[in-house]
Amino acid sequence: MTENTSPVRQAATPGPLPEGVAARPAASDDVPAILELLRAEELAGTGETSLSAGEIAEWFDTPRARERNTALVLERDGVPIGVWRVFRNFDDRYWAQLAIDRSLPSELVDELWRSGLEWTEQVSLAVAAGLGVTAPRLDIWVNEHDALTRRHAEASGFQQMRAFIEMHIDLAGYVAPEPNPQVLVRQAEVAASDSPDLATMYAVITESFRDHYDFQLRSFDDWAEARRSDPLGDPSHWYLAEIDGEVVGGLIGHNSYLEADDAGYVANLGVLRQGRGRGVAKALLHTSLARYAADGRVAVKLHVDAESPTGATHLYESVGMHRRLVGFDFHKHLGVRP
Repeated sequence: MTENTSPVRQAATPGPLPEGVAARPAASDDVPAILELLRAEELAGTGETSLSAGEIAEWFDTPRARERNTALVLERDGVPIGVWRVFRNFDDRYWAQLAIDRSLPSELVDELWRSGLEWTEQVSLAVAAGLGVTAPRLDIWVNEHDALTRRHAEASGFQQMRAFIEMHIDLAGYVAPEPNPQVLVRQAEVAASDSPDLATMYAVITESFRDHYDFQLRSFDDWAEARRSDPLGDPSHWYLAEIDGEVVGGLIGHNSYLEADDAGYVANLGVLRQGRGRGVAKALLHTSLARYAADGRVAVKLHVDAESPTGATHLYESVGMHRRLVGFDFHKHLGVRP
């Protein structure tokens, strides 16, 4: 058994739990149970789920993942009934993820949600303090129709900050238009850690998102390591776009929805200012859609900021995508007196 070896194991100890409920550090042997709990949570909020066992197993697979994740499994009579997790995204930004078996009595579900959110705050504050940060931010994701998560997030002082739209296109019958003669799209060669294309993609995605909501600069080494350790990463679906020999855009594909929906996923799409308004984003999108169609995928998905400063929602609709689901980013600043 490989335990979650977070550096704040003591801080992960929860407060008093309801009678009959116990909590322990999550371990790799818990992956199937955690997956079942998180899938049920997604289904309750959206009616669909994209989670895979590989995503959960990654919590325990590398030193980087184990250092950034702190997770507890809740049990009742030896049966897993919930999971609480905190993920350190940056030294001052943390992400809370909770799932409780909703078939349990509602009073118990509510009590475990309240306790779980208190625990995520304690863990985030403890980790941040160890890194010299006194007022970290804790985030939680709330799906559009998930009244239970919204109720508990709001009761705990989280505030809704931004909406994100899941865009979707069915690939049956998709036919790519004629290529834009001004834009050359090529597959990025990013397998090697010292690949020039890897550094170029980092620069393009970083620079193109500087004026977007909640931008946080990540070092190249951290960015590259996160992608190398991602079990669902797919370097064969990375593309760079050039105009007159200059790289002006990039697209990163991902396998987030492969197992659940047999769908491709566009994780990042960025175009530098000098490339905007010249058909670069459309050229990248159509290249990606055509490749996913050739691979036999049935659909392609992506998520977009509903208030994107570049009008990205309209761009995606222009290539045939439609709005499917909406989720909300909630924030709470910890250690700050009101």
